[in-house]
Amino acid sequence: MNWKRILIGTWNWKRPFISLGSIYVLLCIAAVSCADRIIFMPPAPSYSESIKGFTKINSKGASTIAAIHLKAPPNAPTLIYSHGNAEDIGHNMEIFQALHDRGYGVIAYDYPSYGLSPGRSTETSTQNSIQAAWDYAIKSGIPPSSIVIVGRSIGSGPSVWLTSHTKPAGLILISPLKSAYTVAFGYPIFPGDLFPNYKRISNINTPLLVIHGDMDEVIPYSHGQEIYQNSPASNKLFVPIENSGHNDLFYNAADQIMDSMTDFINQLPK
Repeated sequence: MNWKRILIGTWNWKRPFISLGSIYVLLCIAAVSCADRIIFMPPAPSYSESIKGFTKINSKGASTIAAIHLKAPPNAPTLIYSHGNAEDIGHNMEIFQALHDRGYGVIAYDYPSYGLSPGRSTETSTQNSIQAAWDYAIKSGIPPSSIVIVGRSIGSGPSVWLTSHTKPAGLILISPLKSAYTVAFGYPIFPGDLFPNYKRISNINTPLLVIHGDMDEVIPYSHGQEIYQNSPASNKLFVPIENSGHNDLFYNAADQIMDSMTDFINQLPK
């Protein structure tokens, strides 16, 4: 019995292409089925319900999400802030307080499975979460013209998505990604790419500020540049942070980042 022929089959010119096609299909299945578990990295909660401004917000598909609301002074803008990966709102309280000290309101929330938000993070559940934060802001009496959406790192995904179907005063993206697959593979080589910011931004005319470290080792500097270039907004600004990577961005240039955000927000139409 010819076991080699049984196991491997008869060689022909089609076999390499069939093999490559089979490998690609298997990789597609793995990418689609495992993407959420690979992308989202929730840490252990860094805060309790005693954190300043803590509140719970009803969200589609989940009972509640954890959030904070530092209220704005009268007639001042409120920022809806989507944080980065492997952190929660507790890790960012210093940033939120600094923004509040500059006269802005802050609504920041945790994605499902992050902080005290129950559930599991997916692209859809993060979008439901930021939509819930937006709805909460509107119900709290904050008009869209007084809302600035801020997304950092993976938080740029839900932030761009929300801006694509609402009318905030402005959009600020800090170390944004083009899409999930372009971070992992350089190109969106598999179907079902998550957070395709580089496509969505091309249909958004909202005033835009992009801030990116020129030595970012997690999300390449070119991602921020391409998102900026793809934006059709007439009011847009790109701010490079020199000699800074991804996780040390605020450590190296907190004042520059805050000043850039302040200048951008203060020139938005009232």
